[in-house]
Amino acid sequence: MMNAFPTRIENAAGHELSPTEIFAISRRHEVGLSRMLTTYISVGLSFMLLPGTFLGVWNLFSISGHSQHISAAWMQAHGHAQIFGWVGTFILGIGFYSIPKMRGSSQVALSKPWIALALWSSGVGLRWFTNVYQWHWRTALPLSAVFELLGFLVFFAAVSHHKPEAKSSDKKPKLAAWTLVVMIGTLSFLAVLIANLYGAIAAAFAGDSPAIPHVFDQKFLVLVGWGFLVTTVWGF
Repeated sequence: MMNAFPTRIENAAGHELSPTEIFAISRRHEVGLSRMLTTYISVGLSFMLLPGTFLGVWNLFSISGHSQHISAAWMQAHGHAQIFGWVGTFILGIGFYSIPKMRGSSQVALSKPWIALALWSSGVGLRWFTNVYQWHWRTALPLSAVFELLGFLVFFAAVSHHKPEAKSSDKKPKLAAWTLVVMIGTLSFLAVLIANLYGAIAAAFAGDSPAIPHVFDQKFLVLVGWGFLVTTVWGF
């Protein structure tokens, strides 16, 4: 038998639970979410400090010493590690943690954030390694973009079904302003990753290095900055 007004946890379990059981399940889920968010932040900081900052400092030393020409592939590896490895990982982790809570939705399956993190971090790490060392880059470059896109799609599928719970007096819950802005930023994130995959495939088939062509890269950065970063950070 179920209570007349079952909790979300009881609805998910399919039967009535005692307050102690509800508290234990809720606590276990919160601890899992906290560990997940901590891991996302740690991975993002690792990308920022190691491949992002380290490569950036290396480039500055090279420029100041005029020892060699800085390749576009190296510069793009630095930027990709900072934007996608640092900021992108942060946004995915915060999104997994906060969007279901902010919309009053049911608990998200904890397996999905870990699957997304594995795909996402593998893609970003492979992109940095490929741009720097150019090892089998015609295959690895598009593969890194595929991993990133798949990681995002796991995130998108996990959070997109969370809808605000309607009150008894409301027929259709209205979208909050922050929700609309985050939705625009999320769709722009998807567009960025699709464009990234297109650029990686184009470079793999027609380029002479793993660097994305300059003209395409400049347009790509505009989409990243104004379409994805500004709207998503503003929304959160």
